[in-house]
Amino acid sequence: MTDLKQARILVTRPAHQAENLYNLIRENNGIPIRFPTLEIVPIILGNNEIEQHLIQADWFIFTSTNAVHCYCSLLDDAKIRQLKTKSCLAIGQATAKALITVGLNVDLMPEHGYNSEALLELAQLQNVSQKNIVIIRGENGRETLAETLKKRGANVSYQDVYKREIPEIDCTEILQKQLDFITITSGEAIKNLVTMLPEMQHDLLKKIPLIVVSERIQTIAKNLGFESITLAQTPSDDAILNIITTIINGEESG
Repeated sequence: MTDLKQARILVTRPAHQAENLYNLIRENNGIPIRFPTLEIVPIILGNNEIEQHLIQADWFIFTSTNAVHCYCSLLDDAKIRQLKTKSCLAIGQATAKALITVGLNVDLMPEHGYNSEALLELAQLQNVSQKNIVIIRGENGRETLAETLKKRGANVSYQDVYKREIPEIDCTEILQKQLDFITITSGEAIKNLVTMLPEMQHDLLKKIPLIVVSERIQTIAKNLGFESITLAQTPSDDAILNIITTIINGEESG
């Protein structure tokens, strides 16, 4: 068993996605502390809007597990069957697993990587002239995927299926818990963490070792002034656990 040596680890995933990491930490002799810095709020779409995309689209690209669950919760059995006739692309392994869980096939996903850039490197996405592509995502998501596909000749539209909001929770005593690590799995999560805590606590906050899951989040954290940031190999909970274990056993963070 991995030994986290009673390290106190802040879990900032949205409440409905935190359970697995929380349990992994606890099962491996760590002390997990729940503190969601992001709340996923579904957007209710009109039936006509959903139907129009289902008729017109050749491909659906899902950008996250939240995108899969929020979108598919809006579909009845007939629309799910209709979606199965389209090509479904996943931005990474977790998203692909979510698609399979709801009964959909995954026609394409990156073998390595878990972001827009990795998906855009696939050979099948180099020539997409006249393809009708719908990107299922959260509101105000990144534009890289759509912009690049449009340059390659595709007709691209968005279906925003959820909003990201700051949870209303008591933040006043969180830094009194003597945290050893903070885990961050999105850019919004790290920005919200800083926003949620009083400014007088920011200096202390930014000295706590941070575990992030992408170079993009690493850059955001550096720009916010965090002093100790370590990048996990993948966004998976196992990878987060492994990198914390490595640090505890003596490897310095980057």
